[in-house]
Amino acid sequence: MHETIGIFILIFIVASLIIGSAVRNLLKGTNIPYTVTLLVIGLGLGLVQRTDFFNNYLPAISSTLNLVADIEPHLILFVFLPTLIFESAFCMEVHLFRRMIGQIVMLAIPGLIIAAITTAGLAKIIFPWGWSWPFCLLFGALVSATDPVAVVALLKEVSSRKRLETLLEGESLLNDGTAIVLFGLFYVMVTGKETFDFSLLGVAVDFSWVVLFGLIIGLTVGGLAIFWVGRVFNDPMIEIVVSVAAAYLVFLLAENVFHVSGVVALVALALLFASVGRTRVSPEVAGFLHHFWEMMAHIANTLIFLLVGIVIARRVPLDDPSLWMTLIYLYFGVQLIRAMVVAMLSPLTKSMSIGITREKAIVLVWGGLRGAVSLALALIVAQDSAIEQTAGDQVLFLCAGLVVLTILINGTTMGALLGWLKLDQLPPGKQATLDRASHSIFQEFENLYTCMQGNSFFREADWDEVRERVRSRHVAPAVNSQTCVEASEREQAIAFRRRILEAERRAYWLQFEEGTLGRTATHLLVEAVEHALDGTPLIHPRTDLQSLWSIPKSFKYLKYPIVNKVLIAMMIDRMALGYDVARGFIKAQDEVLQIIDELAPCKEEAETIRVEVINNKRETLAEMEIFRQAFPGIIRELETRAASRVVLNRERALIQGLLASAVLDKPEADRMIADVESRMALLQKKSLRISQPNPAQILLGAEWAKGLKGQTMDKLVAIADQRVYDTGSIIIQQGELGGALGIIFRGVVEITESGAEKEVVLRTVGPGELIGGSLQRSGFYGYSVRAVTPVAVIWLEANKLKPIIEGDKVFAAEIKKLFAGDSKY
Repeated sequence: MHETIGIFILIFIVASLIIGSAVRNLLKGTNIPYTVTLLVIGLGLGLVQRTDFFNNYLPAISSTLNLVADIEPHLILFVFLPTLIFESAFCMEVHLFRRMIGQIVMLAIPGLIIAAITTAGLAKIIFPWGWSWPFCLLFGALVSATDPVAVVALLKEVSSRKRLETLLEGESLLNDGTAIVLFGLFYVMVTGKETFDFSLLGVAVDFSWVVLFGLIIGLTVGGLAIFWVGRVFNDPMIEIVVSVAAAYLVFLLAENVFHVSGVVALVALALLFASVGRTRVSPEVAGFLHHFWEMMAHIANTLIFLLVGIVIARRVPLDDPSLWMTLIYLYFGVQLIRAMVVAMLSPLTKSMSIGITREKAIVLVWGGLRGAVSLALALIVAQDSAIEQTAGDQVLFLCAGLVVLTILINGTTMGALLGWLKLDQLPPGKQATLDRASHSIFQEFENLYTCMQGNSFFREADWDEVRERVRSRHVAPAVNSQTCVEASEREQAIAFRRRILEAERRAYWLQFEEGTLGRTATHLLVEAVEHALDGTPLIHPRTDLQSLWSIPKSFKYLKYPIVNKVLIAMMIDRMALGYDVARGFIKAQDEVLQIIDELAPCKEEAETIRVEVINNKRETLAEMEIFRQAFPGIIRELETRAASRVVLNRERALIQGLLASAVLDKPEADRMIADVESRMALLQKKSLRISQPNPAQILLGAEWAKGLKGQTMDKLVAIADQRVYDTGSIIIQQGELGGALGIIFRGVVEITESGAEKEVVLRTVGPGELIGGSLQRSGFYGYSVRAVTPVAVIWLEANKLKPIIEGDKVFAAEIKKLFAGDSKY
């Protein structure tokens, strides 16, 4: 029997996928919603099943439909919801979500609660079946969750308004969680399966608990999953399977074990994967991971809408006029309720982060479609034996009808609404930038045509016909088009700056994918760009980044020997990250410089941005030079590591090229690529270990010390004292009594002399140079020494040094030679 059930399930899945693929193919180029079409097909299959056709002629199909009609509704939630929620949250722009979290939460929690209670009141007043208040509240909760997938898809297609998309999708994600929590509370009241002491305080406490603990579960499991994925190198099977396992695990833990919000846990998990996790997933796997979850969501939507259509047709009496009239009242009622909620919350949402205009508020109202979550909750009600079957069937019919009407009416008319509100096109500034890009592409086409006409293989081609056949929107308007005229100078400048910053962000991801930029550095650089995009786009200065590659402030504490070694160990990783960030930033600025002229609205703005980008480079290079002089050992190790990454990436690319040209067979190429990637993984896991030179190593490396006796060298090492100085520190003050000879082993200093009117820089010296020589003659310093960079000096005290000089004639001669003819230093 179990084998038969398994075969029936397999038949349903296979048939659904075939139907879904055929429907998707047929609907291409039309405005007919995919999900509604599947729901209608499901209804048709269910209605045919009511007859004896399938039972007489296709018994396997009949048994399959009977099995589907009796499916456990909780199974729908546990099988399909994790996929739908994770995919939706994973594909969001986390930066915009964080910026708009106040507005999203306001609409998704208080907004949904108001909508649920108001819808319950509507049901109590106009529904002719005398439902109780708890049952009306249950119904209000399950039909209030929005699912604007069709609206978001249309916005992406026609105008790319990311903030409005994020607001719609973010609200949908969180109000799914709110709806399920409210549904659970009212469900207990209706079924009486558990005792429930209703009070506003009790409901508020329960609600807060399930939301907050769901958030904790999502972040905890997400953190562990990301840590695991981060330890894997370019293994799609492991990385994708871990993401799938984590999605289902958090939902099971939240809903079944701790009885808190699985949706909130899933949203937290997905957003963690989309932000921190994006740099933990191998670059080669990232695109595959996104496509995998898109496919999973498509399959889930295909199965759930067909399944619900079949269940409705099998269970619900479609010939009851009162049901149809009530559905019409409900549809108009929920539109008015949605408008009321948005209007009530608009004063608050306008004061938060990014304001909501009247036009966007209208889209928000009309875009409140209903979808899979409402259907799944309605199925739970319809198939619960503790609820009267007639009432359950009414809920299922009304919910399914509302889903169909909102998608069919609101979804298909959204394009016209966007046109009426003038939201079906890019803002003038962004459109002007797009026009310039299109014009640039058009010019490239023209150059290509000219080049091809000189090719002997295309000599006889009809080029007028070629132009006609390949005609596209890139046969662009001139740069001075009407769009450019309509866009104000400020709008064009802001749009231009945004494009520059978006190009910079893309450059960081490309560096990450190529393996030339580390994970943490990529995350910090991308985050910095996103902050720069907030409000008025900022190209220069980038103060949030400058703090990353500057010398750590803790460097000044290295002068205390007791904490010296501990601080150096702690600072190495911090400085390595700063260098990686600076190197990636400079490379991105170079790439940005190449596209300025193509996108600039005018020469003046192009020159302004060019100067700002060049200033970014100049300031960063200056900081890096200080870094290089102060920490040559760290720079050497970092550049060695970066060069190794580049070489390994190049080796892998060469092997893949040989495979593509059939020089290598796939098994051979796979083995060679596996070997390269194993070396990449070792390089990635290898911790940065840079040994700090001790006084003996520094003294032995000095040119003047190479001919000294071993005994003399031991004495020098014994009296050597390392000291560290921060940038700008005065190491030696002119006129002070000297007491030691210093050897610079890291950093650069300026030797200056104070005159009657001003201080004069005599010279700049670096590693291996001596300071403090005047003490050999007068005992007073005739100059000052200031640290240009962080500096480390080995000091040899005069009273300890003189006996050593007197005991070694070679050493005495070297010291004399070093300071010969030098009256000041």
